[in-house]
Amino acid sequence: MARAQAVRRIYQRAAARYDSSGIAQVVDRLRGRVLREASGDVLDLGVGAGATFGFYSHAVRRVTGVDVSRAMLDRAYAAATGLAFGVDLLEVDFQMLTFRDRSFDTVVSSLALCGVPDPGALFGEIARVLRPGGRLLAVEHVRPRFPGLGVVADLSVPVTERLVGCSFNRRTPELARAAGFAVRELDRKMLGVFVAFVATPPG
Repeated sequence: MARAQAVRRIYQRAAARYDSSGIAQVVDRLRGRVLREASGDVLDLGVGAGATFGFYSHAVRRVTGVDVSRAMLDRAYAAATGLAFGVDLLEVDFQMLTFRDRSFDTVVSSLALCGVPDPGALFGEIARVLRPGGRLLAVEHVRPRFPGLGVVADLSVPVTERLVGCSFNRRTPELARAAGFAVRELDRKMLGVFVAFVATPPG
């Protein structure tokens, strides 16, 4: 809980300027690549300011967006105006999901898995709430594959965890595979730092 409170403070302060950087353009290209595959009832983890909404297709029926920051959700409410699908927004710490088993057809994460203290437990929760045939669609920044850059990412973790609430050396696709997911990478950008992937839970 202490970690969640620290992350909440970071994103409360960042809400006004979030998604305004040049890096956001790179992330948007990856979002466009993977989020078009979302369908049915969608759980959007770390929905933030609602930057994912514009990438969903007509196949999406309803989006449940969860985030730890009320200021971020206030921006997401504005972004949800006039959308073709329904949107529910909840202020919660999504490390442990409170939804019933098999509640969603798609789970989406866009730069949200990097700050979860126990990613293995969260992947278990994602598998639990997905319906048969459901998938996780994700855009994440991960540890670079180039050795030198990887070391820099490792050394940066104490700073990035304190300033932006996440680990820049998180190997998210590999962690999903370790949790039993079948992972298909769609694209990488910026020397492999940002990745878009689709993950299907076991069973």
